[in-house]
Amino acid sequence: MSDKRPADSIDERFVYAGKRRKYVSFPLGGIGSGSVSLTGAGRLVDWSIRNRPAIHQFNGYSHFAIKAERDGKLLDARVLNGPYEGDPTGSPSTRKFDGYGFGANRDSLAGVPHFDDVTFVGRFPVAELEFRRDAFPGKVRMTAFSPFIPHNDRDSSMPAALFAFDIENDTGGPIDYTIGATLGNYGCDSGVHAFSTSGTLSALHFAPADLSRPAAERGDLTITTDGDGVEHVDYHFRGQWFDSLGRYWREFARPGPLRERSYAEPRAAQNMFRQPEHGTLARRLRLAPGETRRVRFAITWNYPAGSIYWFNRDQPGDPEYAGEAPTWRNYYATRWADSLASGAEAFARWDALERETCAFRDSLFGSSLPLDIIDAVAGTLAILRTATVIRLEGGELWAWEGQHIREGSCEGSCTHVWNYQQALSNLFPTLERTLRETEFRFNQLPTGGLTFRQRLPLGSGFDIIGPCADGHFGAILKAYREWKNAGDGAWLKRYWPNIRRALDYAWSPDNPDRWDPEGAGVLWGRQHHTLDMELFGPNSWLTTMYLAALKAGSRMALAVGEEAFANQCTKLADKGRAWVDANLFNGRYYAQKLDLSDRAEIERFDQGRKAGVLRESFMEAYWSDEYGEIKYQIGEGCLTDQILGQWHADIAGLGDLLDGGNVAVALKSVFEENFRPSLRDHFNPCRVYAYENEAGLLICTWPDGAAKPAVPAPYAEEVWTGLEYMLASHLILRGMVEEGLTVVRAARARHDGSQRNPYNDIECGSYYARALSSYALVNAYIGLSFDQGLGEIGFRPVRPGEATYFWSAGRGWGEIEFRGSRATLSIKGGELEISSVSLPAMPGRATVDGKPAARQGDRIELGARRVLKAGDSLVMGVEPLGAP
Repeated sequence: MSDKRPADSIDERFVYAGKRRKYVSFPLGGIGSGSVSLTGAGRLVDWSIRNRPAIHQFNGYSHFAIKAERDGKLLDARVLNGPYEGDPTGSPSTRKFDGYGFGANRDSLAGVPHFDDVTFVGRFPVAELEFRRDAFPGKVRMTAFSPFIPHNDRDSSMPAALFAFDIENDTGGPIDYTIGATLGNYGCDSGVHAFSTSGTLSALHFAPADLSRPAAERGDLTITTDGDGVEHVDYHFRGQWFDSLGRYWREFARPGPLRERSYAEPRAAQNMFRQPEHGTLARRLRLAPGETRRVRFAITWNYPAGSIYWFNRDQPGDPEYAGEAPTWRNYYATRWADSLASGAEAFARWDALERETCAFRDSLFGSSLPLDIIDAVAGTLAILRTATVIRLEGGELWAWEGQHIREGSCEGSCTHVWNYQQALSNLFPTLERTLRETEFRFNQLPTGGLTFRQRLPLGSGFDIIGPCADGHFGAILKAYREWKNAGDGAWLKRYWPNIRRALDYAWSPDNPDRWDPEGAGVLWGRQHHTLDMELFGPNSWLTTMYLAALKAGSRMALAVGEEAFANQCTKLADKGRAWVDANLFNGRYYAQKLDLSDRAEIERFDQGRKAGVLRESFMEAYWSDEYGEIKYQIGEGCLTDQILGQWHADIAGLGDLLDGGNVAVALKSVFEENFRPSLRDHFNPCRVYAYENEAGLLICTWPDGAAKPAVPAPYAEEVWTGLEYMLASHLILRGMVEEGLTVVRAARARHDGSQRNPYNDIECGSYYARALSSYALVNAYIGLSFDQGLGEIGFRPVRPGEATYFWSAGRGWGEIEFRGSRATLSIKGGELEISSVSLPAMPGRATVDGKPAARQGDRIELGARRVLKAGDSLVMGVEPLGAP
């Protein structure tokens, strides 16, 4: 019996209805192109398409609407929205007389007739909505998606949101339906709107009337549709008060064609509520009884230049740049001349883009992976198509940590946050490699240290704080991961000098933080990290990042012919391992070794500068006269991140950094001490991301008998989904499957739509990048290993038996199906170049496609390198060794 879920079998957790629909907001757009979100009720919100976030912001009253007529009489007219999800008292607004205290948000069209109920099915990257009202003469369903195709970063960066409406006439007579798309000319109170046709396509293009705007404020949008029966209203009525929406609806909600309207001159006066100009593109079609027709719309945008409004600021919390800020140019603007061009391509390739996007969806959601893992991965992949991510002109990725409502949160592809992200290296590895390339080219100081925030424009200087230990060593071990995944020796040679300088920096006399001046394989000095302060003295958290980098460095050094340096790195890693196990492991977990009462431990690092993100002097920040202690340390605490480097090493196939038994005990202790089935009695003075009866994993605890610092590390009492997914995947990798799934289950229960958006994991802002650690759950569960240089892919699922799993590696993606004594490896997209397949769970004499094959241990040899393309498959069979 097959364990693969049928494509049409949708688990109820992905069906958002009733209370679970309230907070759903599903991003649509390309990677690095900005996005607009679709709420659970069908509203278009969060218009983050003009190169900065715009969360909770509307684009005027942009929406879809439908009307039904028969024999010249209007049967019904409604906007394609469900019940209002917001606060009836009002929502935050930048406009006076139009926010909290002024009623339901008018741009949500809560005051316009709409449908009584909506069911939202969210299976990223596709959303499906069914609108219901018993009195409406017909059935209406929406499918919304943007291209998201593994290993196809070009199409997956398209600045487009695609909508298909299936309209069914379930009455006994013919009905004329008109379905319209209304769009605001985002940010333009005076626009130039132009209707055009080309072949079967019709488009309404929106551009600003004011051509003197700065480059960062210029751009255009387009609504495109195909087919006959097209109607257009180039402009809505120019008025004040509520005239524009009022006249539009009165003209829409009446029988007959829409009234065309056009203006030859720019608008004379701004709308008093700062509304943009609007236009509508519609299709009118007659449906016989029982007939169903599909109507398609594409909303596309093109805002080529973005303002670097944070330029040259010292810290993420500082004000925006006061002068005329420099700009960056979007990658998508180099591929599509304007929004008309991207709309035309979307329709020209719609079927292929939808087919390939849905193929990814169906492989992921139809797999035998636990639903909690599918939910975590699908929910967080949405981050990649939000304003958290920017794609620069040359195709390079640049990113925020997350998003404030109207600006990015914490700039610079922050390495100590993006360290956790695992999705790109598997699904879009060419994009992941750009992060390595730009950090080695533009973040590396003359001393070899890697700053952890990248400035724009690229090459315009270095962040003032300097290197952070976790981000610095993460760059090295991820460079190893990227080289291993691509098998590109030329790439490694190109960046090896940078990688080696970064390794040398650990013990360099030019390192002011004195990480490992004696070459002990242990970090001793001042170590900046992702908790936004510094640790002092040895700790397993940051030292395991160092040890992982040393092991990765050793392997890369051998590959480029530097055997002596490879041996040096190996010896350092061995020394560090022995010291950490002997001195930091307390029998249950690894702790920090530091005398908190010894002021001298930190005085030697006082260089007269401010302390990290704080405004205080170094000693004021780190020493408490009142308690006689060093502040912001872990001490005897049980830190969730305590063996973070081992997680990275396990992912990269680097083996044990520390004693394997100790690692298992430490992971078990983290689960037992830091996971809370209920937070009802938990005290948290920090940011509250989980609370009351919700379950969650704490960043750090001090078990009974452990002394808690008077002023511990910041955020210690918080719950971060990025750490939950990281720990869960590590538990699964080390055989503690149920414990790992318990942690994932808790995180996803908090994001079920009734309390939080399933597509927005928050931390320091919305759509927070650390949550992309979730993808590690896939590879941990299926036991994926891959080495392009060796041409080997392997699978070792944690659960035996018949199953089908989604995978992505190298330059391709597909499925692996286990049935009895056979395993079928199929390629769904891209290509896979391999010479062997490792299947430890299937011992015995091997065959490939029915022919005998050699076997070396777990590896089934293919005889030669084979390049498998989409549609190809390999069938591997085994016979027990004792069989005749």
